[in-house]
Amino acid sequence: MASTCVTRLVSCSLALASTAWTAAAADFYQVRGGIPNSQYYFKADTVGNQYLFFIGNSVLAGTGLQDQGLRYSAQLIKGLKTSFPDAAMIETRHCQPGGSWFGQFRCSRGQAVFGEVICSGHLAILDFAVDDRCVDIEQAKLSLEGLVRQITLYRATHSRILVYTLTPEMLQAYKEGKTPAYIAVSEQIADHYGIPSLNLAKVAADRILAGEIPFAEFSADGINPTDAGARIYAEAVAAFTEALLAANPVPEQPTAYVLPPPLFPETDDRGCIVAYDDPQVRQSGSWRSGQASPIGPFRHLLVSSAAGAGLTLKFTGSEIGILDVVDQDSAVLEYAVDGAGFQKLAAPAGVAGPTLRPLSLARGLDRKTEHELVLKVATSGTVRLGGFLLNGSVADAFAGKDPLERIDAIYAAMDPLVYRPPAGRFTAIPKTMSKLRDGGELRLVLLGDSIMGNTSASAFELLLMRDYPRCKIAKIASLRSSTGCTYYQEDNRVEEYVLKHNPDLLLIGGISNRGDAEAVRLVVKQVRARKPDTEVLLLTPVFGAIGDEHIRTYTRDIDTTTSNFRYALQKVAAEENCAFFDLTGPWWAYIQESGKTYGWFMGDSVHANERGCQIIGRLLEAWFRE
Repeated sequence: MASTCVTRLVSCSLALASTAWTAAAADFYQVRGGIPNSQYYFKADTVGNQYLFFIGNSVLAGTGLQDQGLRYSAQLIKGLKTSFPDAAMIETRHCQPGGSWFGQFRCSRGQAVFGEVICSGHLAILDFAVDDRCVDIEQAKLSLEGLVRQITLYRATHSRILVYTLTPEMLQAYKEGKTPAYIAVSEQIADHYGIPSLNLAKVAADRILAGEIPFAEFSADGINPTDAGARIYAEAVAAFTEALLAANPVPEQPTAYVLPPPLFPETDDRGCIVAYDDPQVRQSGSWRSGQASPIGPFRHLLVSSAAGAGLTLKFTGSEIGILDVVDQDSAVLEYAVDGAGFQKLAAPAGVAGPTLRPLSLARGLDRKTEHELVLKVATSGTVRLGGFLLNGSVADAFAGKDPLERIDAIYAAMDPLVYRPPAGRFTAIPKTMSKLRDGGELRLVLLGDSIMGNTSASAFELLLMRDYPRCKIAKIASLRSSTGCTYYQEDNRVEEYVLKHNPDLLLIGGISNRGDAEAVRLVVKQVRARKPDTEVLLLTPVFGAIGDEHIRTYTRDIDTTTSNFRYALQKVAAEENCAFFDLTGPWWAYIQESGKTYGWFMGDSVHANERGCQIIGRLLEAWFRE
């Protein structure tokens, strides 16, 4: 993807409802199917914060504006709030290089390395006119359609809006009485999928060509509007939003969009980012995985400074590329697809610092055939790879494995844990240990938050049943996101979350207890008041944000000289005759000593990925092992 031509993306602002537009002027927008699903979510407000995800570039970012409130994204939200004042709308702006081509990879499910989930809201506003302006129109139309399909495949109830902002090329086309080619194909796509569109480029061009404002006053750089230019956009956005919300009543339920066949037969909608640590990526030579990235949103990178080091990936699909970080010290890469001759891939000249580089290596491949990419470090310097951009799929390395074989395979690729649990740890759970040793069913209830969900996802019970083959473990994850015992202690919630599951052993943990060990004590007391034979294991926190207290003030052993949650929980365990596992100590020690950055073990900024879950599971296995 040529990055030299890719300027930053334009957008506009929806602002003050000022000038009334005539019916004839409404040719700058099309409502089509509208956004009824988003109207439902705005009114119901049942999903918490209402995220609207805008994908674009510099205009979206408000580059050049003195008044950032004039950004069209901010103004669009302002217009929506006039009809839904109580909806907690949050604008998320994803500014990127690569236009709609890169967008089709970013908007797929499961961004294992890239470190973000773009499609986290219910309304996608797409504005790629600026970044797509130097791309061949035949390629741009396939990328844009692929992106639209990816968003719908991600979640079928997503609403979508296409926005076009002005470029010098578009202004010239309008001056010649023509519809810009990019807008023409975009409107074909919008018609095919029933997507509302807002042609801010036409609004601005009409004003400029009518002599109302010189182009130089509309935009100082030809792309990003000035405040005066943004106000022109704002008037149009206000009119568009009013028409958009009036077009459909608020439905009683959201309706899933059914994708029609692609408008263009060559369109491929399987864009994804294949993590460099996918088991199907074969390494040769010296590579260092799990290294910290100098820029976001990567959580970690694969790094090599060894000329000749190589990577091989077999895949099916129509296009393959890479996503890396280039800098002044970057090595030259070389690559070959399907045994063809190697081609050199140098870092772009003039790079002043770490820069994200999404790059296509081969497109137009037979999407049903297996292909092979070989990537090599060709010169001295450093390679920092985040992943592969693939319109297609790779084979599942775990296909055919049962759950225990799967977690064993994940753990086999990690450094082994070395942990020696303390003696006497089973004193408070004799019945649990008796069932493990002698047989019968052991009912485990996990109480807590999404981190306890990670604990459950580790499938540690499978490890315990392998160690104790006579015992059958029934694991019940009784969880609520971002919730700890400060919540469970109230209003007899222990009945719903604990007692109805009839636990033999209750595990309480997570990161959402708000440092309140006394709330944990109260939950234990309430459970035992109703079911006295329940045994309890208390777990200290693992994972969470890097600034959380258990990470920020970490000590390998519990600090007994100051007030802290780990120490307070240990005292509650001793006083309430609960088993206690200071999971925090060996968990963070393992991560610190791994030679990998924290993100290597993370699925997002808070939660564990499959590797991180295995740290929890293998520590629990070691703790229970005699």
